[in-house]
Amino acid sequence: MEKNKYQRATKNTKKEVKTEFFQTDFGKDLKKRLNRLVIYSILLILCAIYYIIDGIINEFNVSNILIIIVTLLFAILFLYGRYYVIVKNCNKYMINNPNKAKRKK
Repeated sequence: MEKNKYQRATKNTKKEVKTEFFQTDFGKDLKKRLNRLVIYSILLILCAIYYIIDGIINEFNVSNILIIIVTLLFAILFLYGRYYVIVKNCNKYMINNPNKAKRKK
């Protein structure tokens, strides 16, 4: 089982580790992908809002309700996946770079 150094760190340490991680080459590429996930989730939420408004104006159908539920689930899944990837990679960064991950108190 992998250590959970990042989860046990203080708020300031997490911020510093996150900024250091996103300064690396892999972190820069990952940040682009994670920003893309945020954009996708925002678009999915906007689509769900559109279908809700369309359902209010017209009558709600079973298909409208299913589309709303699926789009909102995918939006939440994308946001959770983004958070999970950040925590996982920052944790690996702290474990593999113990000298850089140590913070002054």
